[in-house]
Amino acid sequence: MSALPTQGLQAAWRKPYQGMLRLWLYDLGSISFLGTSLLGLVLGLALLISGKTDVVSLVFAMSTVSAAAGIAWQLNRLVATETSQLIPGYQANVLQQALTIALAVIGFQVLACVIFSAYEVIAQLWLAVAVGLGFVWLCLWRSHYFHLSFALFIAVPFLDELSSRLSLWASVIIVAMLFYRVVGLCRQLRWNSDARVVYLNAVQMGWMWLPSIKGVAWVGKFERLFHPMNFFIGPVLTMMMLTLPVIAIGLMLISWLFDFNLPTVFLIAQFSVISCAIIHWSRIQRWRATESLFLLPCYSGLSGMKEAFYRSQYRFIGVMVLMVTAIGVLKSLFEPQLSLMFLVHLSLSTFWGCAIMLGTGAASRNSHHATAAMLVVFVHSIIVSMSFAALRDGDSITPWLLLDIPLTVIGVLALRWGKRQLWKHGITAP
Repeated sequence: MSALPTQGLQAAWRKPYQGMLRLWLYDLGSISFLGTSLLGLVLGLALLISGKTDVVSLVFAMSTVSAAAGIAWQLNRLVATETSQLIPGYQANVLQQALTIALAVIGFQVLACVIFSAYEVIAQLWLAVAVGLGFVWLCLWRSHYFHLSFALFIAVPFLDELSSRLSLWASVIIVAMLFYRVVGLCRQLRWNSDARVVYLNAVQMGWMWLPSIKGVAWVGKFERLFHPMNFFIGPVLTMMMLTLPVIAIGLMLISWLFDFNLPTVFLIAQFSVISCAIIHWSRIQRWRATESLFLLPCYSGLSGMKEAFYRSQYRFIGVMVLMVTAIGVLKSLFEPQLSLMFLVHLSLSTFWGCAIMLGTGAASRNSHHATAAMLVVFVHSIIVSMSFAALRDGDSITPWLLLDIPLTVIGVLALRWGKRQLWKHGITAP
């Protein structure tokens, strides 16, 4: 008889987590963000084991904000579903699962920092938690703010600078206040018609929103330069490329006026690789549109379409490399320590980062493959951030240039491999 109460307690404990794997790991949106978060946890632990604690804060921060974006996605999906309020305990279960994921990610990172005595990482970790909680609060307040999820990753490089100006206790107080606001909004969840619009738009555009400037003639010519690679993502790609230099120049002016050390060049180089990931994510989400692309009278069969896609990727990479190099040259006017050798390294790293990302993305056939390909973003981020650290410490840039050579070759091979894998099973499959 004593076994019956024990079994009842076990069943009650597991009940809120029933269906959790299906809800969080089979959903295209949440698995992308949570998969990126998991990659960050694994890479952060590997860096702690190897003793490279100067990069751990960046990787853990990206893992934290990725988990926050995944939770915000599920909460948005929750209020977008009319039947969620009709199922008893459904909302409470999803909220408890979200809290469990958040505590697991934060707890793992704090425990890893304590075990490896990397206490300086914890201050920036709490700032990342504050940024993530702030984003969740904004999404609960107004669903359309989820389109600004890319701003989370833009904010990550600035956390190191901000953590030096804020004490740990100030970060903890900010986290506590935001958590209180998030809990209050979670208790008032109700169906929201705008959330469904956000869900559909987010899936199609890779969780990015930018204003449109239709009707400008030269913008149309600029878009045709990247056809057919930009067929699935649409004008969002062009707007991203036109907005990046404006953001970079604005950040450089802020750095110069207020004497901030904002990593503008690193940010633009990082976002160039992220944009490559968004390109193939959109292709996977809109794979049914491949037939419409194939019917356009500008290809000699499937092989011709694959060749055109392959060449448009090279044109995109060329433009991104020129953009990053130009921003680096402009930045060198404010920071003379950005030498010519480092600018060459920056250009090469942008090339191989974009090339490997596009190559692996072209070989991806579903969201799980696309999420795994995001590992390229982390590797590129770590290598570039370590080279910036070497530049800051006055070390030689030659080892990083020597590393760029084989990675550039790998990038070219990845593009060719991706070309062979793209639409390998025809246009009726991703």
